[in-house]
Order: sequence, then structure tokens, then C-alpha cells
Amino acid sequence: MVSAGSEVPGSGDAGAKNIVWPLPLALASAVDGEGVAVFGGEGVLASALFSGGVPLFCRCSLAEAPPTDEDLDREARLCCEFAAATGREGLAASVWKGKSAAELFAAAEGTVARFPSFLSVNILKSALSASLVREKTARLLRNFSAAAVLLGLCFCGAQIWLSSRVDSSLALLASRSRELYGEIAAPGERISDPLSQARGKLAELKGKGSEEPAFSAVLSHLGGAWTEGGEKRTGFPVLEVLRFSGDGVELTGAAADMEGIQALRAAADREPFRASLGDVQQIPGGGLRFSLSLRRRVP
Repeated sequence: MVSAGSEVPGSGDAGAKNIVWPLPLALASAVDGEGVAVFGGEGVLASALFSGGVPLFCRCSLAEAPPTDEDLDREARLCCEFAAATGREGLAASVWKGKSAAELFAAAEGTVARFPSFLSVNILKSALSASLVREKTARLLRNFSAAAVLLGLCFCGAQIWLSSRVDSSLALLASRSRELYGEIAAPGERISDPLSQARGKLAELKGKGSEEPAFSAVLSHLGGAWTEGGEKRTGFPVLEVLRFSGDGVELTGAAADMEGIQALRAAADREPFRASLGDVQQIPGGGLRFSLSLRRRVP
């Protein structure tokens, strides 16, 4: 645990400022960044183990009395034991010990020159406060980024789910359309595009419609046969059943006498239909039941 710091003075240029290091960090140049460095003096006992210019183990404590050689040896031994425990026994071969402020200052100057990356370390209160602010900002940005990524993943998941639902619905519609068209398709007909093929069938049926009587045309024709001058003809039969097909119309009705049936046949027998009288039967209790067919006239 660091309990003391070493102030590294600036170069004296305008705008230069001092940097406060943990004291063990200033000892890196004393062993060229490889080995054990121990300093005892100025009321402080500090030690550090370096490898590749990186501090692996640091100790720093206040000393009530000037540290003795035994104290420095003990610190050096602790660092060597740590090196051995971590598989870096070779670092124990280089051990530096210093007691004077001049030695500490020279080591600090050498560290600034040899390891300029250490200048990013500053335990000055204002520097620590700025570092804490940067850390807090970075943490907020990280949390925001994580939330944005999570939201994006949820959105992508929803899009994938909706896309799969749409694809499934389209596949179901395509399958159902093939089934429906298969009910009206000709035997052996290959179904590739049910919608286009159904449109073709409708167009084909529409083309045949000019040769077959339309239901609206039949109703208009019968209305004209049953009325005269907008008034219902007197004595005409009563229509009971009308059967419409592509070939024509079959009528069944009842009349009081044969004259009314003949008058209906004559009124219905005009362009574009030909009327033919079918069976005529006597109804028990009086009256006649008849059948009448309408067929389109063939030119």
C-alpha cells in the first residue's frame, strides 16, 4: 500500500507542472527496469520489484527512525521472495539500495528520462479528482453503450421474429391458394402461380359469358313478359320455381286456365330467348301446373 509520494519536478518551462508519484515508482531507472530497488531515508522505507520497466511489487512505509542496513536487506529479501514465488528468480540478481536524497533524486530523473510513460501516473489530489471524473464519465458511457447494445439486440430480435411470422404467413397463404385453385384446376394441370392462373380462368369464363344468358338478363326478360306498359298483365300464371343454369332457365308455375299459360309463353317467346312449353298438369281442386323453358336463340 502506498503511503508516501515522490514529487517529480517539471522542466521549468512555462506551463510545466509537478507530478506526484508513488515513491517506489521513481526507483525504476536504478535497476534499468529489471530487478529489485530499495530506498531507505528521509523518514521513508520503500521497495519495488521491476520487470520490463513495469512494477510488479511495491512497498512504501513511514519510518520513525532512519532505516538501517538490516531494514533495507529485509525489504530486498521480501522482493526477492516475491520474484521467486512468481517464477522470476532472475530479477533477484539485480538489487539496488539507496539511502540519500541525492540518490533518490537521481533515480527519479533517470526514470523520467528512461520511462516517459510513467508521467501519466499522478497521485496529486487535483489529478486524482480529474481521473475520478474521467473514470465516472467512462463508466456512464459504458453503461449507456451497454443499454444501447441491449436495446439494439432486442429490436433485432423483434425484427427477426416479425420477419419469421411474415414468412410463415406468406408460406401458408401460398399453400392455401394452391389448395383452393387445385379444387377448380383441370386434371393434370400444373399449378405454378395460382393467382395468375385463377385470373386466366375468370377471363375465360367471362369470355364465354357472351354466349350464355346472364341471370340479370333473364330476370329483365321475364319482367317484360309479365308486365305491359309498366302494369302487371291480368290472368297471367303465378311463378313458383325458377331454375337458372348456363344453358337457360326452367320455370314452374300455376295458372287458372290454359289461356294464361299460352299468353305467358307467347310473351316470353321473343328475342333473345325462345320459350317452350313443357308439361301441363291438372291441380286437384282446380287450376293447372305447368313448366316453361327459356333458351337463348341460336342465330
